[in-house]
Amino acid sequence: MFRKKDSSSQNVDQVVAKAVNYELTIADLAQRSQRRAWMVATASLMMSLLLAGGYYYMLPLKEKVPYLVMADASSGTATVARLQGDFYNQQITSSEAINRSNVAQYVTARESYDSEIMTLRDWNLVFIMSTAPVGAGHKQLYMENNPDNPFLKYGKSKAIRVRILSITPLGQRPSGGFRGAAVRIQRTLYEKTTGTSSFIDNKLITLAFDYNDNLKLDEQDRLQNPLGFQVTEYRVDNDYDKAVPDVGAPVASNTTQPSPPQQQGTAAPQSVDQASVPAIGVAVPAATETASGTAEGISIGNDGAKGQ
Repeated sequence: MFRKKDSSSQNVDQVVAKAVNYELTIADLAQRSQRRAWMVATASLMMSLLLAGGYYYMLPLKEKVPYLVMADASSGTATVARLQGDFYNQQITSSEAINRSNVAQYVTARESYDSEIMTLRDWNLVFIMSTAPVGAGHKQLYMENNPDNPFLKYGKSKAIRVRILSITPLGQRPSGGFRGAAVRIQRTLYEKTTGTSSFIDNKLITLAFDYNDNLKLDEQDRLQNPLGFQVTEYRVDNDYDKAVPDVGAPVASNTTQPSPPQQQGTAAPQSVDQASVPAIGVAVPAATETASGTAEGISIGNDGAKGQ
């Protein structure tokens, strides 16, 4: 009754316990492996779905883009334009819209002519938006001794209307926007007496501009040019072949028609005894000094400045 427990039975119990633990370990490892397999399978399925969605979003991988090539029969110039399906919802940045607006206002004010209207806004706007050298070129056009002076050529009964055909940005800025533009315009001659219009020519205008933060303007001028827009370079070229009929000659011959005494006085400044003030309220000298030391007047209307 008090004899020792058989050691062999203890060994058997230990072996059985180890065998049970082994079976539990194998079953646990199998369950863990199964869970990992399902996780890998789920991740692979999600990646496959994402990849399929990406391909669907990128399709079609090839796109046919139509282009319209237009050739000018008179000059042979070819123009390539990309066709777009939606012409009303085109995206444009605010800086580009402001630049286009300033360029369009400047070109329209400088290239158009109407003796009754230009003194109200256009004449002043050109000098507000121009640097001194660029503004001097425009002032030279209206000198009394210039035969191409629009006031002397067209008088009060005719006007030049400007239609902007296109504005092409030039010179991309690092911060966005552009610092120049190529503007194609069409000029027509409007007869005020008959209400008819006739084609004059097409012009290609190339200009460079900048914004001057330190530009000093009064309150009225600042309303017309709030951001300090200034044209630094300005060039005008013909945008059509010389074979196109030129209506400049007939218009020039019409300048011999009877005109009011004020216009005759402009054509012959020696018959005027006193100088009058400019027709517009801009800081433009009434006369400029030439190389010989004599003064030349600027004729921009009935009340144009005369050189003494």
